[in-house]
Amino acid sequence: MIRLRPGQLKSAKSPSQPFVRLSRSAGLKGSPTGPFFSTLSSVPFHYNRRKLSQNTKMDLKVSTLSEWTSDFKQDKVSLLAGTVLRQADADEVLINRDAYIKHLSNIYSHKIEQEGSPITSQKASGRCWLFAATNCLRIPMMKRYNLKTFQLSTSFLFFYDKLEKCNFFLDQISDTYKEDVDSRLVQFLLDDPTCDGGQFDMFINIVDKYGLVPNTVFPDTFNTTLSRKLNWMLKTKLREFAEILREDLAAGKPIDAVKASMQRELHKYMCMYLGTPPGPNDEFLWEYEDKDGKYHSLKSTPIKFLKESVEFDSSNFVSLLNDPRNEYDKLVKIDRLGNVVGAPTVSYLNVDIKKFTEAAVDRIKKGKPVFFGSHTPIYMDRKRGYMDQDLWSYDLIGFKTEQTKASRVRYHQSLMTHAMVLTAVHLNEEGKPVRWRVENSWGKDVGFDGYFIMTQEYLEDYVYQVVVEKSDLPANILKIEQDPSPIVLPPYDPMGALATFRTED
Repeated sequence: MIRLRPGQLKSAKSPSQPFVRLSRSAGLKGSPTGPFFSTLSSVPFHYNRRKLSQNTKMDLKVSTLSEWTSDFKQDKVSLLAGTVLRQADADEVLINRDAYIKHLSNIYSHKIEQEGSPITSQKASGRCWLFAATNCLRIPMMKRYNLKTFQLSTSFLFFYDKLEKCNFFLDQISDTYKEDVDSRLVQFLLDDPTCDGGQFDMFINIVDKYGLVPNTVFPDTFNTTLSRKLNWMLKTKLREFAEILREDLAAGKPIDAVKASMQRELHKYMCMYLGTPPGPNDEFLWEYEDKDGKYHSLKSTPIKFLKESVEFDSSNFVSLLNDPRNEYDKLVKIDRLGNVVGAPTVSYLNVDIKKFTEAAVDRIKKGKPVFFGSHTPIYMDRKRGYMDQDLWSYDLIGFKTEQTKASRVRYHQSLMTHAMVLTAVHLNEEGKPVRWRVENSWGKDVGFDGYFIMTQEYLEDYVYQVVVEKSDLPANILKIEQDPSPIVLPPYDPMGALATFRTED
């Protein structure tokens, strides 16, 4: 096992089941439902190989099709629907005006005192988790330093996360060299080892090791905002390296020197595409202007900035999960899902939706933003700024869904794909949440200047994770972290998808 040490970067010159590929369609750029539904194929696939009895087979008869077509042509409601849907976008003509008006006030009973500014944009990259995390952390810092606008560098984190993921992949390949290369596990590892995605635990791994810097210290490059080409190059080399390592290990050859050479080559490519970020202990100068127009400057290092300026204590944060497939009040871990060798892999405290919601509401009431992970962009209208499954009257054309949240996850219909931030909640007269205000990272030209309205029903159906501070949790939830027999899910499970969901073709 080789761990990447910051000093090394500075000295460099430059169980077996068929694997089904997971890819992202144009869902984020398309309709609220969109073609995204056809892409949920990273979910574990369990197939009972019993021989099907003859009477379970049914072929489509031409005569039956003719009968169906005849029935359709005699149904005036279906004909009317067909006339409309063939000429227009279904997600426009089926808008439920009553649902749209219901939350249009966009007013909330509880809202954090100061929201982040400016609205950020991840552009054509999968950095949502980095933006969601840094957008949460910047808010108390903006208040502390009297700032009107401020942004932490996601490019800095992107560089080190990508570098660590490459190293993590080489370590996982070495650890699994005795597995058949066609096994579900090895094929999963090979599929997308440099995925832009990540989880809050992985964010913690990176900032604890490398720190944080302001965006002006290490801003975006072209390839930070459009990561496809860099990812292709890194994946090409990593798959080549995987073959070499597996063969060397099978032959009993030492691999440490070979691994180090591989890591150095990958580091060179990343510096070419992304630039050379400061090391964790390299000094930088941050110059800024406060709300009153007064100039300030601060000399710091990434680690010092993390501890003394951002004041982020990673040990106090934990992810709550709502996964109804698995037992509640249990610790859930995702096997082999991480980014830094030797650091913890992804884990959650699985709780019921009542505790899950209460924790998010409590955090908003205390004036704190909430990092959350959801299935996006399902039932999401980018133009109107809504996240609401009732916004479309699909039932008017006979389309109704009956699956529960657990069933949707089991049957490839839902998984965690996007991270955003909650900044407000509206409670009704009974104190129950009705709608939430969501800060996204798709720029200010979507939704309400970059913000969305999310209904409580949407949260219950399609939100899977919220990040809270341990100090805000009651003892009965906090004790789950010490669960001696956690539930361990495979790395390709839908609850790990935020870290493995591919953003490029």
